[in-house]
Amino acid sequence: MRRSPRSPIPTVLLLLSCAAPAAAEPLPRRRPSTGPEQEMLDEAKRLVDQGRIADARDIHLTLWRLTRSASDAFRVGMLSFRLRDFQMAAEFLAIYFDMVGTPEAPKIWVPPGFKESYELARANFAEARRHVGAIEVRVSEPGAAVLVDGRQVGVSPLPRPVYVAPGQHRVGAQLAGRQVEVPAAVDAGGERTVWLVLRRADTEEPARPSTSTTSKAAASPTSKAGAAPRGPARDPALRWWTVGGLAATSVALAVVGGVSVAAANDAAGDRDAAFVRARWEAFRCRPGLPACDAYAEADGRARTFTALSVGAFIGAGLAASGAVAAGFLLAPEATVRVGAVGGAPGAALSFGW
Repeated sequence: MRRSPRSPIPTVLLLLSCAAPAAAEPLPRRRPSTGPEQEMLDEAKRLVDQGRIADARDIHLTLWRLTRSASDAFRVGMLSFRLRDFQMAAEFLAIYFDMVGTPEAPKIWVPPGFKESYELARANFAEARRHVGAIEVRVSEPGAAVLVDGRQVGVSPLPRPVYVAPGQHRVGAQLAGRQVEVPAAVDAGGERTVWLVLRRADTEEPARPSTSTTSKAAASPTSKAGAAPRGPARDPALRWWTVGGLAATSVALAVVGGVSVAAANDAAGDRDAAFVRARWEAFRCRPGLPACDAYAEADGRARTFTALSVGAFIGAGLAASGAVAAGFLLAPEATVRVGAVGGAPGAALSFGW
């Protein structure tokens, strides 16, 4: 039986009809600019022509916050490079690269001449990276706020490294009342990965003893001490600012007291000299005599600076005592135990920073 030849044309047409929608699907484009946005773009262009690069960058930075478009990220990065703000240049050019892809595989619609501007952005990014460091932050849980030197830079997981000035930095994360912070140093042109582990609440506190164990401990004669309940965690910055402020106040008052003592001694010397001169001019001082007036003025200064020095030293002592008290009260792990200490009654005080 003879078979009729089958033509491949219907099969090719079928494949082309299936592939055509995918090939014809347009890449996403930036939405048209609104009237106010276009006015801001025109103003930024005018400022660039006038050489006011910083003002133009501020306008594009505002537009970036409004539109989150690749073109605004490109302009912020390129203008930052012209201002030699290498940290912001690297940050926004990295965002631009993530949004547009590459000339061979763009992720969005790109205008003619895109390849030339892309290559220029790549060259500026490479130069900016020579001046800044990169910290890649990895957090154990998603959705945590990531902070570098106290400034929030995003939410975990971060899509790209954080570009910072060379040197020592503080890298931390916060989530649902839990926080962690570690120091991290990075060199110019270098890159470092920082791992942050947010401990869960049930793993931070030790297991509580059972009721029976607690009763036995209370009945024991050597376990009369009871630990005070631990208060809520306090901000370390608050503790250091409080203690440091009180200590600085104590030092300042001590310096004032020392200066006042010196001034009081000088005034007392002038008073004694004036008194000697007054004895030669008259047996009894009365207003109008120069020596008597000098004696009265020196005596007043001596009394004033003496009182000031006494008050300053008292204030210095009170401020120093306040610094010690604040350091104890704000210590995150302060514990007071009253009862039997060893074999004798007494009190034990312990605190940790």
